[in-house]
This record gives sequence, C-alpha cells and structure tokens, in this order.
Amino acid sequence: MPGLRGVTLTQLAIRSRRLIFGMVFVSGVLASGQTTKQPSGPISISVDATEVAQKVLHAELSIPARPGPLTLYYPKWMPADHSPDGPIWNVVGLQLSAAGQKIPWSQDSVDMYAFHLEVPPGTNAVTAKLDFLLSAPGPTIDFSASGTPRLFVLMWNQVVLYPSGWPASQIVFQPKLTVPSGWAFHTALPIAEQSSQSITFKSVSLDLLIDSPVQSGAYTKVIPLTPGNNPPHEIDVAADSNSALDIPPTVIKNYKRLVEEAQALYQSHHYREYHFLLTLSDNIMGLGQEHHESSDDRVPANALSDPNQRLLGADLLPHEFTHSWNGQYRRPEGLATADFQQPMRGELLWVYEGLTTYLGTVLAARSGLWNAEQTREHLALLASTLDHRAGRTWRSLENTSRAAQILYFAPSEWTSYRRGTDFYPESVLIWLEADVTIRKLTQGRRSLDDFCRTFLGGSEVMPVVKTYNFDDLVAAMNEVAVHDWRSFFVERLQSVDSHAPLGGLSGGGWQLTYNDESNQMIAASQATAGPVDYTSSIGLLIKADGTVQDAIPGMPAYQSGVGPYTRVLAVNGHQFSIEELNKALTESKTQTGKTILLVSNSGFIESHEIDYHGGPRYPHLVRNEAARDYLDEILKPRMTE
Repeated sequence: MPGLRGVTLTQLAIRSRRLIFGMVFVSGVLASGQTTKQPSGPISISVDATEVAQKVLHAELSIPARPGPLTLYYPKWMPADHSPDGPIWNVVGLQLSAAGQKIPWSQDSVDMYAFHLEVPPGTNAVTAKLDFLLSAPGPTIDFSASGTPRLFVLMWNQVVLYPSGWPASQIVFQPKLTVPSGWAFHTALPIAEQSSQSITFKSVSLDLLIDSPVQSGAYTKVIPLTPGNNPPHEIDVAADSNSALDIPPTVIKNYKRLVEEAQALYQSHHYREYHFLLTLSDNIMGLGQEHHESSDDRVPANALSDPNQRLLGADLLPHEFTHSWNGQYRRPEGLATADFQQPMRGELLWVYEGLTTYLGTVLAARSGLWNAEQTREHLALLASTLDHRAGRTWRSLENTSRAAQILYFAPSEWTSYRRGTDFYPESVLIWLEADVTIRKLTQGRRSLDDFCRTFLGGSEVMPVVKTYNFDDLVAAMNEVAVHDWRSFFVERLQSVDSHAPLGGLSGGGWQLTYNDESNQMIAASQATAGPVDYTSSIGLLIKADGTVQDAIPGMPAYQSGVGPYTRVLAVNGHQFSIEELNKALTESKTQTGKTILLVSNSGFIESHEIDYHGGPRYPHLVRNEAARDYLDEILKPRMTE
C-alpha cells in the first residue's frame, strides 16, 4: 500500500545470475500498436545520486531507436501502488539528442506520461538526460520524499523512460548507479561490477528493474536472518545516524522467526534471496512497499527502539514479506498489466491487499512481534473502528477496492463517512471468518494455511507472476473445504449493512466488548503523539493538539456540531489536552450536564455541547468459554523454539 502500512487504524538476489526472465501476462493486454518483436537492444541508464543532499538525482539513458517517429513513456501506473501516480511532476531538465544533436520533443496533449519525437536519419540511438527532484515529507502521499543528506532510496521508475511498442518484460535495461562517497548500498538487483562509488548491475528487464529499489546511506547495517541457509534473507538498515542502527536483539530474533514462520506457512519461496530494505528516518515519507525479492520499508527513526512505535508497526514487515507470495507471485488479472501505462482494475484488492493484511497479522503473532494479547487488542480496535464506519450504508467494501486509485490519495479527514481503503482492514475480518469456517467444516483438520500452501505456493523459485480471477480463487477455496465460497465472499463484499462482519471473531471464540480500560493500541498511539481514538464513545479521532481528524455522523460529537478540520481549544473550561478530554469523559458518567468543547473553526470560535454520559469506552476482545478458541489456534506459532 502506498503510504504508512505499519500504522494502526487510529493513524490510518541476486548477485550472480543474469536476469533474463519477465512477468507472465494474460494475452490481449498489450497496448494499442504494440508488437511482440524484440527491441533492438538494451537501454543503458546511469543514475548519479551524488547530489541527493540537494534533493536531486541526475539520469542519462541511451535508448536504441530506428529513424522515424518514436514515443517514450514515463511510468504511470505503479504495480505496488495500484494507481496512476508516477511522479512525472518532479521530472525536470529533459533533453533528448542523437549523435550529439538535440532532438525536439513534445509532451502528449492528453497523456502527460508520453513524449513524442522524431529520430533523425542515420542514427540508431537516442540519448535522454533528465533530473528528478526529491521532495520533502508533507501532508500528502509523495513517494518522491525518499532522500536525506545521509540516505536515500532509489525507485527506478522515477528516472526511467522507455519506448512504446513492447511489454515491460521484453525491454532490457543495463543499469548503473553512482552513490555519494563512502556510502554503502543494498538491493536485490544482480551486480556486474563495482568500483569506488559506482555500481554496474547486470542486465534486467524493465518490469524487474522497477521492482528492485536500491537503498543507500552513510549509516547502514546488514542483519542476516538465515545465515548459511539458501535462500538467504537479510534486513538492510539505513538511518540518518549511527545510533539509530542499534536494534534490540529480541526484535532481530523475532524477525528471524518471521522468516521461519513464513516458510512454514507457504512452504515455498519465489525469490533467490530476500532483502528487507528498512530505512529509519524522520525525514522521508513513511512507506511499506512490496517487491518480489525485497520490500521498501520506511519508518520513523525510533520505530524499533521505542516500544510504542514498535507495537504500532509490528505488522509492517510481515505484510510486505507476504506480498512476495500474494501480490507479486500470485496477482489478480486486473493488476497484471503489460506495461506501466495500462490502467489497472482493483476489484480483487481485497485479496491482494486484504488477505495480505490478514496473513501479516497472523505472522506478526506467530513470530512474536505481537504477543497474543496485543494481537487481540489490534483486532478489537480494527473491528470496532470498522463497526463505526458511517459510510458502510452507502459504499460497499467491493467499491473501496474498485475505487482504490482515488481513495489512496483522499485526505484522512472524513474517513468514516467516505470510507477509505477499507479493503485492507475489513478483509482481515472476512479472511478470519473464512479461516474459522474452514476449520469448522473440516473439524480442525484443515485451515487457511492449506489454501496458502496451494494457492500461493508452487515450485517456481524465480520472481514470476501467475495471474488469477475470482473464479480461480473460489475453486482453490473449494479444494481446501467444499462450501459456497462464492456467496460467502459476495455477500460480505457487496454488503451495505451498518455493522462490520464480526463472524470470524464470534465464531473463533471471542466477542467484541467495551469498557473504560484503554486499548493497548490506542494507548500506544497516544504515547507517540499520534491521533487518539474515541470513535466508540463520542465518535471522534483527534490529534494531540486538538485537531479533529474525523467525526462520525450519527455519534455525539458530530451531532453537537463538531467536524473534521476544526480544533478543540478547551474542554469544560480547561485548556485542551488529551488528559482533559479523558477526564471529561470519565466525569460524564456521573454528571447530568453536557461536555462543552470550545472549538476553532476556520478562525471562528464556537461552543459545542456534547450530550454523552457513557464514560470512556474502549474496544477489547473477551473469551466466550462456550465456544472453541479457533483464534488462539490460528495465532499459535508453527515453529517451535
């Protein structure tokens, strides 16, 4: 998912062999005018990152071309983003030439990602020079915010142009990168040679080039997770300071267990080595992004050293690692396009991202990144938040998948009424119920683990793509346990019921309940100055400075007139703080009067009276002793110490 996958709902190799393989595509998805004839030769690309501290990358490409008209594309639709968000607005200084002579070019008047030119007679290659501007972190999602004076992550799509006419799997690149003096680098790309600051990689197809980011920095550390084993796995850490590289040994132990638990679950792998490219920095955009043989994980500098940050982001690496099987190896047909210009269809993102979110939760528990109680607190908050989604009655979960390309970039305000990318968290509830259903149907002999082994497994040990559709998914589920899975999924996906699908929790032996003891995830968010969740009491999501991030229609705060984009200045006559709001909620149980908020609304000062007397109300799971504890069985480790 683009953006911060590691936050809770409260915060909404290859070294030796040449890469000559590509994606497997469904026939008929080539762009208009494309041909299966091979391109005339590899495209060389050289990226100079020595001025990354000034927020700029320099790139030069040599593109084989025949005389005549030529269209060059800048990648538009990003596989891991499921959106047309290629950052073309940060491409500057574009110059095209052939045999030393400049070539005029024009940007397409409709498709801003296409550049048209005429290759002059007597030439066989076009040279393209461009700069790419790295952004600074801001209020909106911007993957260009990927560099500081001490580190950067190169996403090749930022600096690539490629000719129209061929699928990405058939266009070969010869990449080269120059990093600042003394900096180390990490990537899953195969290396041809290295000297001083420059690295030449082996030839690679365009699809896999863009699938293979490079992390580099002045302060780095390599943590082997499977030393001496094949395939190797490692965490490659880059940070803005040397002190940030000190990762607690218990955390490293849990990440080693993560690899073991993933292998036990999937009993396969589709990579030759795997790199967790973990960047610890407060100066770049937070991110969790999947790739076949690596993941690009960018988190705050104290994400692993601070217990609260660690709790909130424990499922990030399990999620992205799972994507190597679900999303990269197995991919919905609508998301497996021939190149980076074809629109993607996201109707199965509830599988691509939703199932991955469920399995990431399970693996976080099985590997010890969360203990059982923490996992239940996470599930309780997730279930409660979704059960208070005002938008449930007008927008189905299926629609959130189809609308992903616009919902990804919607503001966090009004999330409850709009519904955002709910196919991530709500699918956890659906796949949990599917898991419990399989266990009940088979008297505990089979589970969703069996589906993962068959549907996401396979003998391929190379990063290829195998596509599927909804019918394939239903058939695979029936191979595990015969059931009307089509109706099971359709009913939940198309529902506009006001309540979340909680059958997996209740069927798994647990009930969602509320009391005045803070949920552990909400407490951790508050401790890290993140938004604090009052959605199950007065219906607010509020930041530490009083800014209202969300107000839920139909609940007390909204009914009193409070809405997103406002800022609470005072509570019952006292200057606002989270502590004062908590105190007011506690007192509401015994006071007959209303809770009074003084609010700033676009420069106007307003007073709002909240008619609420329920006290603090936080979500938890409680055990139903009359039912079998399937949830505990699901979360138990598969590997012994």
